[in-house]
Amino acid sequence: STTLPNVVEPGYNVGTVSSSVAERLALPKDAKIMAGTTDSIAAFLASGASESGQAVSSLGSTLAIKMLSDMPVEDSNRGIYSHRLGSQWLVGGASNVGCAVLRQEGFSNEELINLSKSIDPSTDSKLDYYPLTKKGERFPENDPNKEPVLTPVPETRGEYLHGILQGITMCEKKGYSALVELGATKPTEISTAGGGSKNTMWTKMRERIIGVKTSQASNIDAAYGAALLGVKLAVM
Repeated sequence: STTLPNVVEPGYNVGTVSSSVAERLALPKDAKIMAGTTDSIAAFLASGASESGQAVSSLGSTLAIKMLSDMPVEDSNRGIYSHRLGSQWLVGGASNVGCAVLRQEGFSNEELINLSKSIDPSTDSKLDYYPLTKKGERFPENDPNKEPVLTPVPETRGEYLHGILQGITMCEKKGYSALVELGATKPTEISTAGGGSKNTMWTKMRERIIGVKTSQASNIDAAYGAALLGVKLAVM
C-alpha cells in the first residue's frame, strides 16, 4: 500500500537534504528542505503582503482575490475558502467574471488603451452589467445558473468598456465585503496582478468604488514567493 506523507504548514522544516542529493547538486550537506505551497499562494507572497488586511486581486481572464486575515472564513454558498499561512489565514475566492469578456466583445489592446484614456474614473457608469462570458458563477455567489448581463449595449465603445470594467469592479467589491461579513480582517490595501493591473484608469476606478488603497503589485513571480516563504520561516 502507498503511504502518504504527513501534512505540514507551508515553510515547515521537514529535514535536511540527503548526502547523495547534496553531492549530486553541489548543495551544502546541511541544506534545509522546507514545505512549499501552491503557485497562486506563492504568487501572493511575492507581492510582499505580510500583514492582515493586505490583499491581492488578480485581474486576468477571471477575477481572483486573496487576503491575509487573522481568522479563517468559509462559505460554500459564496465560494469562499481559507488556507493556513503561518499564524495567519489566506482567505478569498475566484469569480468567473474577468477580462476574458473584453476579448469576447472584440476589444483590441489598442482599443483598450485608447478608450481607457477617455473614461473618467471618478464617475459611475449608468450601466449595470454582470460581465460573464457564459452562464455560471462561483464567487462571490456560487450559482451555476447565473446569467451574463451585458445589455443594453450603449452607442459608443467607450461607454461599453466603462460599464464592463465597472461591473467587474462591483463583483470585486462584493467579494471583499463578503469576506468581512463572515469575520475576516477588513482589507487595508489591495495590490493588483494580472493584465488588468496595467490599466491605471481602472486602478483609480477600483480604488474609489471599493474604498481601499489600490496599486499594481511590484512582483507576482511564484518562484520568488516560494523563496520568500523559505527565507521567512527559516529565520523564525
